[in-house]
Amino acid sequence: MEELTKLEERVNRLISLIDELRQKVEDFRQENERLKNRQEEVKKRVDGLIERVDNLFI
Repeated sequence: MEELTKLEERVNRLISLIDELRQKVEDFRQENERLKNRQEEVKKRVDGLIERVDNLFI
């Protein structure tokens, strides 16, 4: 009976770890999406600056 209790505790710990890992993965996905959006915004701004500089030389 004691071994069954230990097994249950291990399973519960594993389930808890899996839940934590799922949450971390979701957090990383959200952060990745935020960074992609930021990258697009920066690229647009840089492209706009390059266009403005190019227009100065034309």
